[in-house]
Amino acid sequence: MDELRPGDPRTVGRYALSARLGAGGMGQVFLGSSPGGRPVAVKLVHAGFAADAEFRRRFKREVEAARQVGGFHTAPVVDADPDADIPWLVTAYVPGPSLATAIAEHGPFPLKSALVLGAGLAEALEAIHQVGVVHRDLKPSNVLVAADGPRVIDFGIARAVDASGVTTHAGTPGFMAPELISDGSVTPACDVFALGAVLAFVMGVRPFGEGPSDALTYRVVHKEPVLDGLPAPLHDIVASCLTKEPAARPKPAELLETLATAGQNSAWLPQPVQDMLTRYPVPGTGTVPRPGPISGTGPRSGTSGWTAVSPEPLDPGTAGQPEPPIPHQLPPMLFKGNIAPVALALVGHSLRLLLGLGLGLLVVVSATNSGDLSDSPMAALVHAGLFAIAVWLTRLPATWIVPLVNALRKPCELQVGAEGIDLQYSGRRIFYRWHEIGRVVVRRADHAGWSICVFPLPGTALPAIRGPRTPLCYLERKTGWIVVVPVHRLKGSRKEIEATVARFAGPRWGGNA
Repeated sequence: MDELRPGDPRTVGRYALSARLGAGGMGQVFLGSSPGGRPVAVKLVHAGFAADAEFRRRFKREVEAARQVGGFHTAPVVDADPDADIPWLVTAYVPGPSLATAIAEHGPFPLKSALVLGAGLAEALEAIHQVGVVHRDLKPSNVLVAADGPRVIDFGIARAVDASGVTTHAGTPGFMAPELISDGSVTPACDVFALGAVLAFVMGVRPFGEGPSDALTYRVVHKEPVLDGLPAPLHDIVASCLTKEPAARPKPAELLETLATAGQNSAWLPQPVQDMLTRYPVPGTGTVPRPGPISGTGPRSGTSGWTAVSPEPLDPGTAGQPEPPIPHQLPPMLFKGNIAPVALALVGHSLRLLLGLGLGLLVVVSATNSGDLSDSPMAALVHAGLFAIAVWLTRLPATWIVPLVNALRKPCELQVGAEGIDLQYSGRRIFYRWHEIGRVVVRRADHAGWSICVFPLPGTALPAIRGPRTPLCYLERKTGWIVVVPVHRLKGSRKEIEATVARFAGPRWGGNA
């Protein structure tokens, strides 16, 4: 959440606006209040869409359908004006974080919580599908976490964007059904596929891995999901949702029956997430959320709706106290470098270099003492083989020792703030601004273990592939990810680093993969 900017409207229809909640491929989202003082989410579409007659026609039809959606697990549309100069709609405000934010801050859910979540999502889809609406973009940032269960938002609106021709597919890579990717077929089964992907996500499993959008969509269409980390009975439930054939997927009512039987409502949320909810303002109390970070699951490329957002929680007892600073006013977080991994690597390379030099010297002395080796081909072959091993042992350390010494003299430092990610190491500085980043995650990288990785937007300068001159901030050739820095090279826990990056990254945060 952020303050209103000078060019932002102060009212939309009869709703007073007080803050920015976020933005997405379709428009801006504002925190507003109704004439009676109820907090609402006001969504104003981009001016470019407003000039498209086909978009307006489709938007009006989808809003009318969405307003018929009821049920306990949706954030209903309460008002809209598709005929306004800039079309808008208003949905109920839900006092809680997005599912993406909850997972980013506190990690995967336990099995019992995931089952209750799944039952709530199945019930929401049942209500959505009953009025002829297909969500088309169900994902963790479009699910809000409330004390009495999950809430699905932005249902049905994705279809209107298709009419404009701005996007090829409505949806988010990794959560889009294969038929939606391959031929654009839209049926309720698409939402069931996304529900399965969301349930795997909350358990810390990525069925189709991580990486660029093209790689994800290819795996969704051509590869089977990897669900090894899912326990029973969730494994079989998710597997049935992610089957390639739409007709073979279960109906939301069938999922609801299975999940409601397996889950327990008393176990809806893990304790840390319950504690988060107690600090969120409750609608109708007159409390307006203060600005805080926005949340999301990835880049907006390939999506068509608004990025789901939620305000930062309020601490109890803060009424009457000065408001804390909003995110762009917060000081950046600095993580100092940890020299222990560098020292161990330097010792290892030094020992390998000494071993190679010693073996090479031994071969030379032996060959000299042996005289003419031409009389003994076998001895010559052995000496040549040992010398090749000596060269192999010394070649890699010879290129890495100097950079490691420099890294030991000048340890890396990572600064994460409102402007972006700033890395300094060995006298060099690498700075990625948020507008250059499509997605940022903490994932297992080749040769580096758990690392902060960014996926750049088109036009962003790319670093070299990993080598002595790029031990940090290098490009993974196979995946396209930029490995900024391994977590073990920084002083701080992985959880602390993830929470900091998620706080400043907003909708670019993709979680831990």
